[in-house]
Amino acid sequence: MRSTATAALGLGLAAHLWLLGPVFPAAQAQTSPAAQPAKPAAAPAPAAKPGADQVLATVNGDPIRMSDIQDAAENLPDQYRSIPVERLMAVLLNQLISNKLLLAEGKRQNLAAAPEVQKRVDSFRDRAIQQVLLENVVHKSVTDDALQSLYKKYLSENPPKEEVSARHILVDNEADAKGIIVQLRSGADFAGLAKQKSKDPAAQNGGDLGFFGKDEMVKEFAEAAFAMKTGEISATPVKTQFGWHVIKVEDRRSANPVTFEESRQDLFNQLSQQSVSQYIETLRTSAKIERFGPDGKPLPAEPEKKPN
Repeated sequence: MRSTATAALGLGLAAHLWLLGPVFPAAQAQTSPAAQPAKPAAAPAPAAKPGADQVLATVNGDPIRMSDIQDAAENLPDQYRSIPVERLMAVLLNQLISNKLLLAEGKRQNLAAAPEVQKRVDSFRDRAIQQVLLENVVHKSVTDDALQSLYKKYLSENPPKEEVSARHILVDNEADAKGIIVQLRSGADFAGLAKQKSKDPAAQNGGDLGFFGKDEMVKEFAEAAFAMKTGEISATPVKTQFGWHVIKVEDRRSANPVTFEESRQDLFNQLSQQSVSQYIETLRTSAKIERFGPDGKPLPAEPEKKPN
C-alpha cells in the first residue's frame, strides 16, 4: 500500500486538472494520478497561525493564502480527502501557482472575450442555475417528516420476514442420507456426523448455516426447512441440485427491520428523485413544447401523462 506522502506526490496533473474545474472534463477523466512519474518530495509549506489566513506565495504580487489551499483540498477527488492537508500542501500550492499563471496569461491574450470561453461560461452558468433550483426543490420537499412518512410506508409494505437457523449434512446419494437419518434417530450427534460425512463447506462448523431467509436458499431446501419445527430433523432426505440433504432446524425468528437511520440515505435519494421528477412534470404541463423531426417538420405532441 502506498504511503501518504507517495499518494500526495502522485496527485500531479490530476490535481491540477481538478483545480481547474469542469472546463476540460475529457482530459480530467483520462488522467490517472498513479500514472504520473514520481517526483522528489517537496518541503511542506509552513502552517498558518490559528485564526490567520497566511499568505503562502505570491504570483506577480497576487497572493495565495492558506484558505485557498484549504478550499482546494476540499474540492479534491474522494481518494485524496483522507490525506492531511499538510501532506498535500506543496502539491496544492504548486498547482495554484500554475493556475494563476495560466489565468494571467489567458487574460493577457484577452481570451475572456473569446467565443469559446463565453460559450463555456454560459453553459456553466446554465448548469449552476438548474442545480441550485433543484437543490431548493429538494430542500423544501425532503423534510424529516416526509422521510419518516416514507419509512413507515416501507415498513407497512415490507413486514419483517421469518428466518430459520439450521444445520445440514450434504451427501451424494439418497442411500447415504437415509443411513445418516437412522444414525441420528439412534442418538448420534448431528454436528459430529456433519463434520465426518458432509461434503458442504459448512461441515467444519458442524453443518451450521446460521439464520437465513426463505429466498436465500434453493427452493427445495428452503421449503423443507421452513416447514419443520424447531429441533426437528428432516424425516426423509431433501434432494437439490447439490445432492441429498439431511436438515435440522435449530431456531426460528423474525428478522429485525432496517432502522430509520440505516435507511435514511436511501429514503432521501428516493424522495429527492420523486420530488425532482414531479417538479419537472409540473413545469412541462404549464409550458408549450414543440418537437421537430430531422426534416424540420413538426412531430405529434406526446400524450399527457396521468398523475400517479
